Amino acid sequence: MERFWNFLEQVDGSLFYKRFEKDDVRFGEVVEAQRERFSDEFKFVIIGFPFDEGAVRNRGRAGASSGPTEIRRAFYKLTPTKTFSVCDAETLIFDAGDIKSSLGLEEALHALEDTVDSFLSSKMVPIVLGGSNDMSYADFKGCTRAFGRCGAINIDSHLDVRDYSKRINSGTPYRMLLDDGALHGEDFVEYAIQEFSNARDHLSFVTEMGSHIFSLSDIRLQSNSKAFRDAYHRAMASATKVYVSFDIDSVRSSDAPGVSAPTPTGLSAEEILECAFAAGSEPKTAMIDICEMNPRFDIDGHTAKLAAMIAANFLAGVSNRKQKRRVDAKRSPHLHS
Repeated sequence: MERFWNFLEQVDGSLFYKRFEKDDVRFGEVVEAQRERFSDEFKFVIIGFPFDEGAVRNRGRAGASSGPTEIRRAFYKLTPTKTFSVCDAETLIFDAGDIKSSLGLEEALHALEDTVDSFLSSKMVPIVLGGSNDMSYADFKGCTRAFGRCGAINIDSHLDVRDYSKRINSGTPYRMLLDDGALHGEDFVEYAIQEFSNARDHLSFVTEMGSHIFSLSDIRLQSNSKAFRDAYHRAMASATKVYVSFDIDSVRSSDAPGVSAPTPTGLSAEEILECAFAAGSEPKTAMIDICEMNPRFDIDGHTAKLAAMIAANFLAGVSNRKQKRRVDAKRSPHLHS
């Protein structure tokens, strides 16, 4: 495990917000970041991927490289409590820092893949903060190295199956994963895909691969919670574990202005948080990432706060697994004896 620290820079300690009030604890006071205190007892690990070259290569807006810092700044101010449902895993989170920004993009992606694999193999749940969407290629590859066949849900306005013959960019990760066989078509779900944002050839490719597309229009015909459950069950049907990616540009720009590719339509802030909690609640979810948060275009930190709440809702969802098991055990003790 120790050799992977070579890929990582420690997080800036000033981001850890502290009130020093016993009755008002924040994530910044309970998350550990000192490497000498790291152990296999930690349940969650936060990793930053401060790169936006992939978005620039895809003719997107630069600025997402600052995403990990601003998401942390917002996250560490949050309380580790979701209403009356306490996230009892808050003391088991370790912030491993950022993939070294001095690396080239391809080298950084290899480092991220190795790092994710290492933490997953140590039975931890990574939350990767980006950074542009090309990081999803590395995150999913790390997931398959640790668990074998995995499902993937891409919550995004875009399909991200562009041609990569020149080189990887933020629009290519799932085309690369499908082409090299790391991702099976039937295990892949594109969620919240928007109209007039994707080429016909890209839509055809995803369909021909046997993958599942839940457009924003499809979701509006039912409820978001029902649609996401359906999407999740398709991704998990033949998979050992499920990886979920939250591209913030899936959210309408009135709720998330600070993204690499804004759109006036999309999921609401409440809907993407609902997805995050649901993903955490599912036992097969191995990890998540949050990408394309672009502080350069944010307004009063709204998008950074939304990204932070995605992470917090995911954590609360994982905590909910434990609470649900305890409730089920009390109701049917003979099933757990």
